[in-house]
Amino acid sequence: MQYNSLGRTGLNVSRVGFGGGGIGQVWGATTRDEAVRAVHRALDLGINYFDVAPAYGDGKAEEALGIALEGRSEEVFIGTKVRVPADDLANATAAVQRSMETSLRLLKRDSVDILHVHNRFTQDRGDVPNSLSADDVLGPVLDAYRAVQQAGKTRFIGLSAMDHDVPTLNRVMESGHWDTVLAYYNLLNWTAQQPPPPGVDFFDNGQNIQLAKRHNMGVIGIRSHAAGALSAAVDRPIANDNDLLRKDVASAAQLEFLLDGPIQTLSQAAMVFCLMNRDIHTTIPGVKNQAEAEETARCIDLGPIPVAHMTRLQELYNKGFRP
Repeated sequence: MQYNSLGRTGLNVSRVGFGGGGIGQVWGATTRDEAVRAVHRALDLGINYFDVAPAYGDGKAEEALGIALEGRSEEVFIGTKVRVPADDLANATAAVQRSMETSLRLLKRDSVDILHVHNRFTQDRGDVPNSLSADDVLGPVLDAYRAVQQAGKTRFIGLSAMDHDVPTLNRVMESGHWDTVLAYYNLLNWTAQQPPPPGVDFFDNGQNIQLAKRHNMGVIGIRSHAAGALSAAVDRPIANDNDLLRKDVASAAQLEFLLDGPIQTLSQAAMVFCLMNRDIHTTIPGVKNQAEAEETARCIDLGPIPVAHMTRLQELYNKGFRP
C-alpha cells in the first residue's frame, strides 16, 4: 500500500481507502458477517481510511465497521457524516450532537477523525430535498460542527462535494473553515478537476479539487466506480428515474479498450484512473465484500493506463461518450 498526507490534516492515509456505502448495503446486497470480513481483508492489505455515514443502510455501515475494528491493533482513520435537517437549524448543535452520539455508539469509538456535512448545497435552503444555503453552512452548521470538534468528538471537519450548486459550494470552500472535501471524480466525469468539454452535458462539479488544493484541504475521491456503472455489471436494480446511472452504464460500455495488460476488469481501470490523479489523497470505492476489498487494494500495484488508451479516452470524453 502507498500512503500520503491528507492535506492540512496531516493524517497519513492509504491512497486506496474504503467507502462504507458497500457495507451499508447501498451498492447491492451483502451480510454483516461479509461486511466485517471485507473490513478485515482491507486492514490486512494496508487500507487505513474508512468512510461511513448514518445514511448508509440506516447505520448498518457504521455498525459493521465498529464490529470489524474490535480487537484489531492497526491504526485507522474514520470519517463519518451528519445530514442536518433544515427543520433543525434553529438548534443545529443539538441535532449534530445527537447524530454523533448514535454514530459513535455504533462505531464503538469515543471520537472520529473527520466529520463531513452530508447535505446538498443550493442557493436557497430547500431548493432540493435536504439542501442548505451557504449562509446555513457557514452559520449554524459550522457552529454545530465546531462545538462537536471542541468537545473532542472529531478531530477535523469537512464537506461532501457532490450534486451542489457550484457557486454555493465554492463560497463554502473559500471560507477556509473546512479541512477536507469528498470530491466526485471518475473515468466518466472529470469536472472536479477541470471544466467540462465545450457543448457536453456533464454534471459539473466545479473543479473543487483545484479549489481544495488552494486551501490545502484533504481530497477524498468518491464515486470512483460511478455507482456501479464502472464494473462488470450493476449489482442491483436500476430505478426508473435514475437517468444518470443509465447514462453512465451506456458510456462505460465504450471502455473495453482499457482492459489491456495488467488491467483486466473495468473496476480495476476505474480505480487505476483515480490513483493516477495525485491531487486526490485517498479514493474510497464502495466495498461490500472481501473480493472487492482485495481487487481495489491490489490496484495500487498496477501501472497507469497507457498513454495511447488515455488519448482515446480523452477523445471519447470530449464528445461526452456519444457513439
